[in-house]
Amino acid sequence: MDVLDAAGHPVGRGYYNPRPGIACRLLTGPGEVVDAALIRRRLAAALEYRRGAGLVPGDDGAYRLCWSEADGLPGLVVDRYGRVLVMQCLTLGMARLADAVVEALGALFEGQRVYRLDDPGAARVEGFEPRRGWVPAGDDSPVTVRVTEGDCALMVRLGAGHKTGLYLDQRENHRLVAAHAPGRRVLDAFAYTGAFACHALRVGAREALLIESSADAVEGARENLAANEVAARATIREANAFDELRALAAGHERFGLVVLDPPPFTRRKDALDAAARGYKEINLRGLRLLEPGGILATFSCSHHVTPELFESVCRAAAGDAGLTVRVLATLGQSRDHPVLLAVPETRYLTGLLLQRV
Repeated sequence: MDVLDAAGHPVGRGYYNPRPGIACRLLTGPGEVVDAALIRRRLAAALEYRRGAGLVPGDDGAYRLCWSEADGLPGLVVDRYGRVLVMQCLTLGMARLADAVVEALGALFEGQRVYRLDDPGAARVEGFEPRRGWVPAGDDSPVTVRVTEGDCALMVRLGAGHKTGLYLDQRENHRLVAAHAPGRRVLDAFAYTGAFACHALRVGAREALLIESSADAVEGARENLAANEVAARATIREANAFDELRALAAGHERFGLVVLDPPPFTRRKDALDAAARGYKEINLRGLRLLEPGGILATFSCSHHVTPELFESVCRAAAGDAGLTVRVLATLGQSRDHPVLLAVPETRYLTGLLLQRV
């Protein structure tokens, strides 16, 4: 459909769906055609940006190729794991353009396989049937791909777990945080498949404790620790991170590096107060677990939690803990998840690197 402003002037062209809260998503400027050629141009531009920014690793690496609105293709996510491309449709409009996406990916990455992994929650809201499996259809059993991040090996199980397989938005932060790990005891809370712990142990962390409540994620963490030959220095506890943080504090445990990377505590603005309370609690616990001079890497992945709000929550947690804390760095999502200035929702990951003084 064509979109006009209040005065009747053309704004652009997009696809319309009355079911979700966002009824129209713009794809083009006025007069441009929405077709397979547009999809090819947008994906080629997305790849060129990442190549120019030095974000495209070798054939055994992993990165985000397309990040929805940020790459001009709202409702489409494409991640590359080695020689496999995982595409995810988040809107009805993009689901209807899926064949054009597959065709464009085939032209950009000749001979590489495409796995479609639609988000069931988004599909339910938008009103389409989510697809999961190889394109064209074939063996739909989960397939494991081994990729590398720097010197760290990570196993990706397609069709299982969260996101499209890995949290690629933390790709740069994994190594930045790991730089503070040598010689320290590390706590990786909300560990998922243990990428922060694996990076820390690879660069010389003394030992690591991983806390994760999902049995599938725990199995993935074991695979990653084994792949990096660091399992002997790691302990995994399948437990609720809130409960375990309290238990560790009650036991007077101390760590040189604590990582808090929880799932989003809210996806709705009207639940922001409850989310802030949750972030304050885990950061209070995390700060109390730090040894003098210890480092806390803490994150929120809800775009409703602004950097300013997150910093104020952490400031309040430090005050309640009775600790003086310095800010070593403010953190965000990896650059292969670009942020558009006019679309603040594209910035969703915010973090702080803090040190107990």
